[in-house]
Amino acid sequence: MQTPIDIGSRTTAPSVLHRVLALLAACALLAAAFATIVRPWYWNWGATPEERRATFPSDRIVANPAGRQTRAITIDAPPDRVWPWVAQLGQDRGGFYSYDLLENLVGCEMPTADRLRPDRQQWNVGDTLWLYPPRKGDGQGYMTLRRYVPERVLGFSGRAFGTPPTAPDNGSWSFILQPIGSSGTRLLIRGQGAASRSLLGRTFDRSIFDPAHFVMERRMMIGIKQLAEGGTRHRVANHWAVLSWLLVFGVWVTAAVRVLRGIRWRASLATFVASAAIFQVLTLAQPSAVVGWWLAGLAALLLRAGGPR
Repeated sequence: MQTPIDIGSRTTAPSVLHRVLALLAACALLAAAFATIVRPWYWNWGATPEERRATFPSDRIVANPAGRQTRAITIDAPPDRVWPWVAQLGQDRGGFYSYDLLENLVGCEMPTADRLRPDRQQWNVGDTLWLYPPRKGDGQGYMTLRRYVPERVLGFSGRAFGTPPTAPDNGSWSFILQPIGSSGTRLLIRGQGAASRSLLGRTFDRSIFDPAHFVMERRMMIGIKQLAEGGTRHRVANHWAVLSWLLVFGVWVTAAVRVLRGIRWRASLATFVASAAIFQVLTLAQPSAVVGWWLAGLAALLLRAGGPR
């Protein structure tokens, strides 16, 4: 009797080149979906068309910017309750209210106590916004205050990643508060970049820096909202969310390795695509910790289902 052939097994897997091409095709599909659907969604997250077109004093920090992002969130508190949290942004002030587990894993040493610090809320044009401890990174992890409207605008200039330390600033990052009636605030964050970036620099920005920056910036905006409204930013839940990201990232890498090794490679390829999609939902959409772990568990089940038999 002839033994049935398991089409997905390692013994009948096609050549390595075939599997590599299949993996590259999957990557191309994911990249196309990211560029046409995901990136346009997060580029001006939360901002209305009017807010995207609006001009602010900080817009003149960068001459002839090549790109502009405007993101916004509504806070149920007046500007005078929101401003103190914005005014103490900085590694040496109140932190950035984001995923400090990730920030501190890379050595940022962010404060972890969410409290107002009146002594760290004063600014003058020319002051330094530290993103990284001054004694680390050759002292280059900072931005400089260029536009300041008390209780309304903080506009900083800085250099894009990869720009030589001796080069002039080529980017800006601005925080704008706009009152809504007598009890609400729109917090807008606008980022701009100059047109002098190389092709490699633009590729890095689009594929790595921009989405990573959005992940942290979105969490910061939500953190400011939670604190200004009198709540907490749920740091423990944030930590659990980050752990779910790491689990799904591990599934994604493992699935890629299985495709290359020919271990039930078709099922592994499907898991590779699915886990990449789940990872983007977890990091960019940032669902609750419960939903996040449910999605992470789904990715793990897909990996298990496509494992060796």
